[in-house]
Amino acid sequence: MNISFFAPPQQVVKYIKDKRPQLHFDYDEIMHEAHHRVFTVAKITRLDLLKDIQDSLALAAQKGQGFDEWKRGIKDTLARKGWLGDVAVTDPKTGEQKQIYVGDRRLRNIYNTNMRVAYAAARYQSQMNSDLPYFRYVAVLDDRTRASHRALHGLILPKNHPFWDKGYPPNGWNCRCKVQVVDDDDLRREGWSIAKQIPPTKIHPDWAYNVGKTDNLDKILTEKLAKLNKSRAVSKSVKKAVKDDLKDFSHKRDLYVWQASLLEAVSELLIKKNIKSPINTFQVGTLKPNIVKFYNETMQTELADIGIVLNKEKILHFSPERKSKYDQALRIDEIKELVKILDKTKRYFFDKKSKKDILIFWDDEQDKSKINKAVITLDYTIKKFGISNLIVTLGKIDKKDLGTYDLEEIK
Repeated sequence: MNISFFAPPQQVVKYIKDKRPQLHFDYDEIMHEAHHRVFTVAKITRLDLLKDIQDSLALAAQKGQGFDEWKRGIKDTLARKGWLGDVAVTDPKTGEQKQIYVGDRRLRNIYNTNMRVAYAAARYQSQMNSDLPYFRYVAVLDDRTRASHRALHGLILPKNHPFWDKGYPPNGWNCRCKVQVVDDDDLRREGWSIAKQIPPTKIHPDWAYNVGKTDNLDKILTEKLAKLNKSRAVSKSVKKAVKDDLKDFSHKRDLYVWQASLLEAVSELLIKKNIKSPINTFQVGTLKPNIVKFYNETMQTELADIGIVLNKEKILHFSPERKSKYDQALRIDEIKELVKILDKTKRYFFDKKSKKDILIFWDDEQDKSKINKAVITLDYTIKKFGISNLIVTLGKIDKKDLGTYDLEEIK
């Protein structure tokens, strides 16, 4: 089950495609970059148990479950399979047996590590796509904050500064720190300044890498493909299979990043109602080529960007709490599906009245008299972000009201 990232390309591709969990006795047995692509929990040596934990964490992320709710759901499975309480584990390499205790502390570490890495990776990608030029390190300043992380609080450096290659949080076990993106207006308003020197803090070696960067793995895959193409020992059918498996790899990775961004925003803004969250603008999809072509030809201009984004203001605007007053609210579970809806939808409509809006519709699975609606305003200027395509409305309408719209379907 231990598939190396230096194995033959077809093995690597199959592993990525199947998203198979990988067994490791110790967390640091795999290279940092591989943690972006594999799921592993130290001291678990049974694949079925590892898959159970992976699936439960994916479900927790989808449902926005906190640690306590996730723990209640997984404990019965762990107990039934003998991985709860005092557990004897055997190192598959050395045969050495160790006694460990699986309780709340270990489970919390598993939950926090996986969730924080997933969200930090999504946050980094979103922040790098913004026009704001600086990162500001933000620590949680309470009695649980370690001195080295407290010393970094308020550190401001350009986004491309080498410090972030290792210092972008999480940069230690149970790290709760985050990074916010800022610009020169923020510096002037808050009296902040770009750091001239970095506090002499030591990053934990297990976390001395940026969880949001995947360049090294992409490079490995590219090099493997190049070697594969040159190889005379590999048949044409195998080469074609590898290429087919990899052609949508980047898109699948984008979907993961967008989904993680959306889930964090829903959790912070709509479930926890943390309106002070630093979440601002993030991507949830891209416009299909036929939409771009239609708009450019119809408006005789070129779209500035093909991304589809959301921001805090709009999320709060179409929150279930607010829109339920008008019987127009999407349920939380429907909002969480937005990335998938945007990716799978094939029918888009142009609003001939506004000449700036694209609409999509999809069925309400619980109320057949209703239909869900998303309105995307093209070439929308977003403060501190730039021009993109913003989802300005999410809601429900009665199916009988569809005829009141002046729409043209985009072919």
